[in-house]
Amino acid sequence: MSNHSGSRMLNDIIQLLNDQEVLNTIGLQKSQQVITQIVDIASRIYDCNPGEILDGHTDYLNLCHCCLLIATDLDNGLCYSCRS
Repeated sequence: MSNHSGSRMLNDIIQLLNDQEVLNTIGLQKSQQVITQIVDIASRIYDCNPGEILDGHTDYLNLCHCCLLIATDLDNGLCYSCRS
């Protein structure tokens, strides 16, 4: 069973970072690295759901919420490989 409240909290934090221009300030590549590390830690250690964490953020971060790879061909947060 996933830690849904933790996932939603992290989603809200990513939104806050985006709203406050923090992600723009550090740039796309660094944002992708930081968010990927956060999602990895949250899912591995705290049983959070990557899809819930990245919901609404995958398109501008170009991150697949399934495999966490950088991709520009996302559909509903999934890259081509994960959709197949």
